[in-house]
Amino acid sequence: MNDPTAVPQAYAAWRRTLLASALVATVLGAIAHGTTWEFRFDFGNERPSPWLVLILVLFAICAFAPGLVGSGLAVAALAKWRRLRSSCRLSRYAWMVWVLGPLPVLLLPVSHLFRLDESDAIRTSTNQIRSLITVTAPAVFALLPGALNAALVLERFLPESRAPGLILMIMSPACAIAYLLPIGVIAQVAFQTEIYFGLLLLACSPLVPLAVVRRMTQPNTPGEAARLVRRIGVVRGCLSALGAVLVVGWVGKHPQLRAWIGQVDFVWVLGVVAKVLASKWITTVVVTDLLITMLHQGREAASASAGTAAVETLAQKLDALSSAMRPGVRIADAGK
Repeated sequence: MNDPTAVPQAYAAWRRTLLASALVATVLGAIAHGTTWEFRFDFGNERPSPWLVLILVLFAICAFAPGLVGSGLAVAALAKWRRLRSSCRLSRYAWMVWVLGPLPVLLLPVSHLFRLDESDAIRTSTNQIRSLITVTAPAVFALLPGALNAALVLERFLPESRAPGLILMIMSPACAIAYLLPIGVIAQVAFQTEIYFGLLLLACSPLVPLAVVRRMTQPNTPGEAARLVRRIGVVRGCLSALGAVLVVGWVGKHPQLRAWIGQVDFVWVLGVVAKVLASKWITTVVVTDLLITMLHQGREAASASAGTAAVETLAQKLDALSSAMRPGVRIADAGK
């Protein structure tokens, strides 16, 4: 994309597609799961206090409002896709409401606060855990993959910038480490060759961009950037597919696991997958928006402060640190 004036239109179109996909996935997830909240309180013959009624009302609002408000904000962001500033702000608010909105209720010990009986306590806790697994956890765990994908998207639209490669140098290892944690548990508790190497391949997928990170930390042409991103996508897809095949093969060798999976509601699983994809897509949009804003603000700040004493001092400090990091250089002892 050699014409700079065409970049905003292409970027806005990309955002529109991903926001629409996230909304469709959210709707499918909501249909598959229905309402994941259920809360009952039996007052018996006693008249509840006004404070308790107020707390129950607030609890209901915090439980149901984030999904509705977040969806409404995402729809508004999609409707204003041609106005990038407004759409970016609305999508960021939508993500914040989706992720942070349910936390006040999910973090409260509801059973203890309302002194629920054993059956109601188990039911309420189960619903809260289900909401954590199906709504909040996918959004939180989508942060690292979303940031990784955002760097690749940035390379497509701003191939002349070195920022995508620098971001990948941080995000790729962080994402891989997060994926490696369950592998460490499996290795220590119940080592099985197929699932171990299957999960290992899945965890290695985020490390693929590091193979070409040197080229991505240098200015590229739009064609070169497109080829780099496409190759990264193909290799990551192959690793993920091979890892998934090994995991499925391992499951197929265990009759008990096959029987357990056969009892799992397939529609519910599709709902989880849909919500994970929705979280990943909207996270990618929000993180990409933030990265572009940060790059622009950094450029403006550098231009505004060019030639000032602060910039000169910063340059001297960076030069000193860079020189100290060269091979064979030893830091002089303090006081010498």
